[in-house]
Amino acid sequence: MTTAPHFFRSESTLGNSSSVCFKVSCEAPEAWQNGIFHNSRYGIFFLREEGGKLKLELTSSGLDTIKFRKCTVKSESGAVNKILQWMGAIMETSVFLPMPEFEAAD
Repeated sequence: MTTAPHFFRSESTLGNSSSVCFKVSCEAPEAWQNGIFHNSRYGIFFLREEGGKLKLELTSSGLDTIKFRKCTVKSESGAVNKILQWMGAIMETSVFLPMPEFEAAD
């Protein structure tokens, strides 16, 4: 198991519709050629509501990545799990997100 090297979440609003964007990479930013995100094994996912259901879609991906079919998820956490599974298939290991509230146990 390994932590996700790069996992960034943002929100986007265009007109009256909003979506959540996830920019992920299977390499840490220090390993990106010339420091450019698009030179890594990356994926840009969008989570949006379509017809009353949450849809997760891969809109852009880097070289040496695998396909991802558009899918329906029940929640944002379900979408994050699907993205981590996609990253794990590329990295050939289980991937998880660190939980900051548990890391600093004094």
